Amino acid sequence: MELDLSPKLAKKVYGGDGGSYFAWSPSELPMLREGNIGAAKLALEKDGFALPKYSDSNQVAYVLQGTGVVGIVLPEKEEKVLPVKKGDAIALPFGVVTWWYNKEDTEFVVLFLGDTSKAHKRGEFTDFYLNGSNAIFTGFSTEFVGRAWDLEESVVKTLVGKQSGKGIVKLSGVTLPEPKKEHRDGMTLNCEEAPLDVDIKGGGRVVVLNTKNLPLVGEVGLGADLVRLDGSAMCSPGFSCDSALQVTYIIRGSGRVQVVGVDGKRVLETTIKAGNLFIVPRFFVVSKIADPEGLEWFSIITTPNPIFTHLAGSIGCWKALSPQVLQAAFNVDSETEKLFRSKRTSDAIFFPPPKNGTLEISGGRAPMEEFLIHDLDELAGAAQQHPTCEKLKQGITEVLSTIDSQHQPWLNGMELLDDVLHNKHVLSTGCEGIDLLLGGGLREGQVTELVGPSTSGKTQVCLLSAANVATKHMGTVVYLDTGNSFSPERIVHFVGDISNHAFDQAGQRVFQKVMNNILCHHVFDIFTMFNLLHQLEFSLPSQVDITMRHFLSHL
Repeated sequence: MELDLSPKLAKKVYGGDGGSYFAWSPSELPMLREGNIGAAKLALEKDGFALPKYSDSNQVAYVLQGTGVVGIVLPEKEEKVLPVKKGDAIALPFGVVTWWYNKEDTEFVVLFLGDTSKAHKRGEFTDFYLNGSNAIFTGFSTEFVGRAWDLEESVVKTLVGKQSGKGIVKLSGVTLPEPKKEHRDGMTLNCEEAPLDVDIKGGGRVVVLNTKNLPLVGEVGLGADLVRLDGSAMCSPGFSCDSALQVTYIIRGSGRVQVVGVDGKRVLETTIKAGNLFIVPRFFVVSKIADPEGLEWFSIITTPNPIFTHLAGSIGCWKALSPQVLQAAFNVDSETEKLFRSKRTSDAIFFPPPKNGTLEISGGRAPMEEFLIHDLDELAGAAQQHPTCEKLKQGITEVLSTIDSQHQPWLNGMELLDDVLHNKHVLSTGCEGIDLLLGGGLREGQVTELVGPSTSGKTQVCLLSAANVATKHMGTVVYLDTGNSFSPERIVHFVGDISNHAFDQAGQRVFQKVMNNILCHHVFDIFTMFNLLHQLEFSLPSQVDITMRHFLSHL
């Protein structure tokens, strides 16, 4: 069975005026169940109060945003009330009762990652609330509650009857205990203020959470780290060498990640962005490259004192191998081996961006993202500095030649508008608001560019447009996926809404016909794009009538 390591976003489980609770489901992220890992997120609005509860799992909590208060009761101990803020990590062993409160205007967000090997359900947390409509109190009869707490039946009914909220409520006119700074000692560590374990100029920084700086993680059995990768910097390929899984939550920024597993097979190549969670299995090698705005993530490792082996860099294991072994292993001559060994002699773990800026060219290859975001003249100039980039230079020349050959005489604005209104066929995206903004939808013969920040819905629009064109026009859609984001499941969902078909036998025929009309190609570098465009130039006219041919590109 192939591993699905695709990053996923959390989904809301419950909530109200006081805030919301989100979780990652093992049905969508199977590695949670495989690795016995749970992941959830709590977001409290002003005066939001997460009711007292305990969990069936050891957890590490990390404050992603804002400031708040947490009450912690260790087994057989007194309550500790801690002030917490962005960057704080808190170890929560089995049996700990906690409550959370936000009295500020800014949303208070906490991430929970933990070990579910002994949990009620593998791959997810089960929380047991002491109060609320789904709590311990409401489960017992009034007789048992009265006997246990020595209360009159009328008092018991009042206590139980007042519990109308579920998990999170919004407080009004209630004063909670004031937090005490001294209660933080031994209970929490601020990863953004702690001494750095790794600090590489232009590369990145790391703070490791272990038994030395937060002894309580020894009881939890989990280690953690906060990693901040500078813009366009790279994290060395590496793996956990103590059988530990690595669970990573992207806090800020975006970038690219690759994971290589058994038999040298690349099991993940995709873009990652804030809010994503993904898991790297034991002994699999992972590497990340940040986008220009940088990349920050928080990870737990399923051991309190993790050990990593890095393959590249000054501390990489290849540096320790003798020249003769390297030469024999790679089957290369001594000059190539010396060149390989001479690189990365001072950079450890993190590698700053190439000296020619954020443009990365290596071995005559340029990533698809680089080709898209750079001016062609700039890209051509960078390629001229690399003797191995003949194919890239040739590709740029072809693109410029194509642009010149397609150039039309200059038109004024009114002429362009008239051409658009009368001579271009319009294809609906399936979203009325976007169609309105585009003057009816996507226009044949034109490139429509959607621009927006991460998680703004660009992929959603592309998938919906593909489904709409393939369903209503029964045309062929070519979907170029540069970010490993194509989702057949979401396409099927859209097709069901558009065609009003249930997933019965008749509906299956509709879905199959539509899906056959959507051709998805994964395009991760410019040369794959060149080859694909050449193939489409010759194959599409022979397959589809020219009036039914529509070209959608997800870039």
